[in-house]
Amino acid sequence: MSEKKPSGEQWGSKLGVIMAVAGSAVGLGNFLRFPGKAADYGGGAFMIPYFCALLLLGIPIGWVEWTIGRRGGRFGFNSAPGIFSVLWRNPLSKFLGTIGILVPVVIYVYYVYIESWCLLYAGYYLVGEFDSLGKNPYAYSEFFKQTTGVNEDGAVFGQGISPIVWFFLATFAVNFIVIYRGLSGGIETFCKWAMPLLIVAALIVVGRVLTLPEQPIPESWQKSMPVVLSSNEWERTRAKLIDPSVNVNQARGLVRSEFERFFQHPDSIHQGIPFAPPAGFLKTDDGFATALAEIRDVGQGNRYREWLGKVEASLNFDEKRTLQRLERRQMRVDQAISRWRERHPDASNSHDTAIDPHLESQRVDIEAARKAIVTHHIAEPLPSLSREMRKLSIAEDRIEPAQLRAAAIEVAEIPRTVNNGLGFMWNPDFSELRNPEVWLEAAGQIFFTLSVGFGIVINYSSYLKRKDDLVLSGLSASSMNEFCEVCLGGMVAIPATFIFLGTAMTLDVVAQQSSFGLGFNTLPTVFASMAGGRWFAVAWFFLLFLAGITSSLAMLQPAIAFLEEGFKLKRHASVSVLGIGTLIASLLVVYYSKDLLVLDTMDYWVGTFMIYVLATIQVILFGWVLGIKDGFKEMESGAEMRVPRLFRFIIKYVTPAYLFIVFAAWIFQNAPARIADVVTNPVVRTTVLGMIGFWVLLLLLVVFADRNWSKEGRGAREIES
Repeated sequence: MSEKKPSGEQWGSKLGVIMAVAGSAVGLGNFLRFPGKAADYGGGAFMIPYFCALLLLGIPIGWVEWTIGRRGGRFGFNSAPGIFSVLWRNPLSKFLGTIGILVPVVIYVYYVYIESWCLLYAGYYLVGEFDSLGKNPYAYSEFFKQTTGVNEDGAVFGQGISPIVWFFLATFAVNFIVIYRGLSGGIETFCKWAMPLLIVAALIVVGRVLTLPEQPIPESWQKSMPVVLSSNEWERTRAKLIDPSVNVNQARGLVRSEFERFFQHPDSIHQGIPFAPPAGFLKTDDGFATALAEIRDVGQGNRYREWLGKVEASLNFDEKRTLQRLERRQMRVDQAISRWRERHPDASNSHDTAIDPHLESQRVDIEAARKAIVTHHIAEPLPSLSREMRKLSIAEDRIEPAQLRAAAIEVAEIPRTVNNGLGFMWNPDFSELRNPEVWLEAAGQIFFTLSVGFGIVINYSSYLKRKDDLVLSGLSASSMNEFCEVCLGGMVAIPATFIFLGTAMTLDVVAQQSSFGLGFNTLPTVFASMAGGRWFAVAWFFLLFLAGITSSLAMLQPAIAFLEEGFKLKRHASVSVLGIGTLIASLLVVYYSKDLLVLDTMDYWVGTFMIYVLATIQVILFGWVLGIKDGFKEMESGAEMRVPRLFRFIIKYVTPAYLFIVFAAWIFQNAPARIADVVTNPVVRTTVLGMIGFWVLLLLLVVFADRNWSKEGRGAREIES
């Protein structure tokens, strides 16, 4: 098939295309997802599998996408179906290319809603709307739930339209106004201004975090709980707890409800109350029994608190850091046990032996290590609480491990300084490298952060000229993304959370909260505690908005290119068709917002699963169909530097093998529970069927587009011949 005249649209400059590609990669994952993953999986040690994945997956696949995109552009194709038909001269190739349209469009449908959250938060901070919420994380959590409609489907449209709907429509409009202006006049111009502005905003926030003064450690919960209660309330609560007729379960429920009420009160944080109940206090029966024994025996001295003091005095700085890492590992093992039980519903949940022996072994080792650290310098044994244990009908020998765990974390608080906050984020735990899940998560983060497998880069690079440099452009875009992620994203969220919220809450944020929980529930509490925090919050959420919109713009262009080249639609017509379709789909995401289940389902099956599929297809087409020799000849055409020859072997053998291994492990770990959701949950099933329906529509559209291409002499039959 002979080369065709390139499409009318072209990039205005080399800088413009680099900014646009970097903008498509820099998103919310750089500033929220990456810090949590790195801190949770070994800190500085996480960067070893991260950079391995960058070198063996991210950069090679990026070069592959730049190359096959430009090659397709030489034949007049800018969309994945047409580009794939050039690479693999088989009638089936164009149908595989539909994944390159499916992925970005579906991700845009829900991603634009998340962008609108960032814009709303930036606007609300700008006008001081959050001033009344103070420093209580519960208040921000409730605000997020009510604003986004997490509690109920259709909540944002009930009893008057919620402000988030208007912010969503404004965000949607901004995307399509920019995309309507075309490649150079719209996307390129916007990204050339937005990317520097994003980096400036990030540097402002990073600068503030790095200059934060040391924060005081709040009083322990034993002292602060009576402060919250009036004397009458405290005596009434104590009377109920001391009452012999109140059994352990009843007392547990009473104290849980009291704690929830205290910590949810908007003014409680101003009275020195910790941000959450102490670790271990309500997590285990034994830990609860210890605290309850103290409350019941409050008038007779407090041997347990005295013992805590001895433990705290015995721990050195390194031991406290080690306890933090052990707690993180404990949380992850607990999560793995929960996932194991989801995959093995017939196993008994009431016995610890009914779990994977490997996980049980890890849990025992963690508990033994924690106990060894806490008791290392303590000469006398644990104080006897046998009288209180008999009251609670709990054997004394059952309470020691839980006491040790609760006490260890409670007294492992280290000074809340910038250095210690950075240490929490980056101190390496090399033992994590033995955990296969770390390598899996690092590879997944590289896919998310570089936008490989999204179908975006092949579209963007198809507008390049034959002698444009692919090698340095790809490296430059990747380098800018890594700077935003590692150097900027890694300096804000987790260190700032540690400085203001301390060890226990940061552990909870890292191990249990999603990116949404970190970004929209926890960080607002941090900004409320920071001098001038309102204005730094404006900068933070505005940079998240910019990061989001530079990514979502890139998600629209592949579908517009397909409509234009497949059906000869003008720009205004293709933008209108795509705008109407995506607006309807996005409004369904906004409406069906309960537990963000629809959003999560789309993100998993398309925003994660199909990305791996598309990346794998592209690498195979480049290395095994086009061929390494011809592929590198195309890649290095016009390049100012040659790619090291080692990458020929990497792209043909190592990258596909790495993809298959990661993909298989990821499916084994996550797919069974997700498939069960599709089978049992009607909302998930309907969402999946809707995405399949859209894919079928794309397949039909490709059939009609191919007929049009045949009239021009570049359809399936011509390619095959």
